[in-house]
Amino acid sequence: MNLRISFGSAAIATVLCGLVLGTGGCRKGNGETQESARPPVVVASELRSNGLGALPGAVYRSQSASPIHWQPWTRESMERAKSANRLVFGVIAMPQQPGFQGVLKTLANDPALVYAINQYYVPVLIDGDASREVGLLSADLCSEIKRGLQLPLFVWMTPDGDPVAWIPVSQFAPEKVFDLFYQSHSMVTRMWSEDSAYVTKNSALDNENRRNRLAQRKNAKVMSEQPAVDAVRCLRQLASLYDPYSRSFDEAGGLFPSGAIELLASAAVHPGLPADTRKRCQETTQDMLKDLLPSAMFDPLEGGVFASRSGSSWARPSFSRDCGSQARAAFALIQAYRVTGDAMALQKALGLIAFAEKTYMTSEGLFAVGMASESDPAAWLWSVEDIRKELRPEEAAWWIKATGMKGLGNLPSEVDPQREYFRCNSLGMSQSLEEIAAEQSQSLEEFTHRFETVRKTLLKARNTRIGQPVRDECPHAGATLRMVSAYAAAFGATGDGKFREQAVALLHQARTAFSMGPKLRLFSKDAPASIGEGRAFLYGLALQAALDVSVITSDETWLVWSEDLATTAAELFTGSQFLKECPDDAKIIDLPVTDLVMLFDDSTAGLISLAGCRLAERKRPLVESFSELATPLPTYVVDRPILHTDLLQATLARHFRVTIVAGSGISSAMKLVTERLPMRMIQRRDAKSADEVPADSVLVIFADGETRLVSTPEALQQAVLPSGGKS
Repeated sequence: MNLRISFGSAAIATVLCGLVLGTGGCRKGNGETQESARPPVVVASELRSNGLGALPGAVYRSQSASPIHWQPWTRESMERAKSANRLVFGVIAMPQQPGFQGVLKTLANDPALVYAINQYYVPVLIDGDASREVGLLSADLCSEIKRGLQLPLFVWMTPDGDPVAWIPVSQFAPEKVFDLFYQSHSMVTRMWSEDSAYVTKNSALDNENRRNRLAQRKNAKVMSEQPAVDAVRCLRQLASLYDPYSRSFDEAGGLFPSGAIELLASAAVHPGLPADTRKRCQETTQDMLKDLLPSAMFDPLEGGVFASRSGSSWARPSFSRDCGSQARAAFALIQAYRVTGDAMALQKALGLIAFAEKTYMTSEGLFAVGMASESDPAAWLWSVEDIRKELRPEEAAWWIKATGMKGLGNLPSEVDPQREYFRCNSLGMSQSLEEIAAEQSQSLEEFTHRFETVRKTLLKARNTRIGQPVRDECPHAGATLRMVSAYAAAFGATGDGKFREQAVALLHQARTAFSMGPKLRLFSKDAPASIGEGRAFLYGLALQAALDVSVITSDETWLVWSEDLATTAAELFTGSQFLKECPDDAKIIDLPVTDLVMLFDDSTAGLISLAGCRLAERKRPLVESFSELATPLPTYVVDRPILHTDLLQATLARHFRVTIVAGSGISSAMKLVTERLPMRMIQRRDAKSADEVPADSVLVIFADGETRLVSTPEALQQAVLPSGGKS
């Protein structure tokens, strides 16, 4: 979860030598070449120009006019590399991860470097979000050289897709990017020209060893024999990671802790869990909100939440955003609001939904993932003098107080040890508009107008510094499905029918735009399978969204679709003892890549496990062979619960299950309550004749076999929300 992005430059040369000289694919052969056995070299016409064309996705579109002859991540590109007897120079990037645009711009701006890339390689650009198995593989490659995950990643491959050498290059000055490229380039091209057959053979052997290591790790039988007990133990450990005195969340990494907030808030009100555990989860949720909501992670000028922080304090965001992170944070904050009653949490959540609509909604009414902006962090920071220069004295005074700005800067020393940002301030609203208005002796309506004027003035000044980001207009299935769930959660918390209507309408659009028969695709436009075909993660998101909407609408249509999706996913992703991430017809690198850890986002295993629990309680279980790959709780989860909050939530929902069985004639008020209950931890289904539930009542079934028959909304709330339930 914590993406470590810095390492000592003194080690770079050592690592490169280790990669190029230490791997089997980079050892010089015994002197005999196979020149006479090689087929004639054929450089396809497609390799003489940039081949990205109109491929969907922000990564590909951003480089479609590059002088580098980038090719798409397809089998055809690899075959052309084989025909041309060239190595593949691949760059793995993700639209949500800032840094790749600057690196690729550095490459494209140097004519000599462009010539070298085009002349000696088949350059292939890989969107690690679209081809998610490659994004996941980059973490394993970085681990092999004892680095934390860093993107973009330069990787030299044989035409068979076997890695030869690789190095992460994020956040380097242009001259360092040149050094990193040329050091590897000079070695791999020399060895390839001396004996390409030997490099091919030994890189294949290295990749076979990697395949065996991955398979051994994925197939290891280390599953908990007491998942319910271990899940509760993980909950307690997770809650203990937060220290309300130092305001720190140990082991949380740099990402906004949406998964931890959702899990803790869900557990705080879930029946069957020990009362002391529920109480601790609720207290931790409250403490985290006190720390996060007024922090600089929430942008008071443009809105939205930043996806991650830099360092150990929420006072220094990474200043990058994407649609998925907005929707995930909104869902988590809504769950926290329902536990704590903190109105600010709901306000922030609804603000994130509005920000996503403004920033990421495409002309078709779907959502794009968004391109993370790249700019100097200093351009996002402010000195007290900056504020006084832009605003009138009376406006500057309350703004400086409300955002906690200081003359010497408000960044903690631990996030700026070199005092690089001395006298700089990040912006977080430590006071609410109501509090500031009261201090100004104005009504909220009067002060809101003043606040908006100030906000727009400062936003204009900041945009002058950082420039306007390029808008992503490519509909993205993952981002769209995330927003469906955010709308569904907003309806559950507020009861506002507008959000239910938006969730239903958006899911209808998504199903039409991103379906290919029974299968899913990531983009609304056609793309090669290796780029656009839905991975297991996307099916997990679709199952989640469909089940969420089925709960808030009581519409069986979405339950039926979720069952169809689950059947298709089982056919595509059931591997030999592991959960496949990539369907076979889209796979280029033959490695057993699976997704069991929350690396970039939720994990595929966590999404599928929770979907399996929800479907089973509604009498539509997953195919057993598929379910067995995702549902077990590994023993290692206890060591790092922060990396497995999605799988822990699924385990709690399964072993402490609560099912609502609704009679056929319940009142509209009772029906509304069932539709607004927490949608993922409490399952709902209509009664069958065998259930013997009176038409005007609801039967609550608990994991220990206890049942409770209720006939009023108040009694139902009391039965399933034992503590902390504010909404």
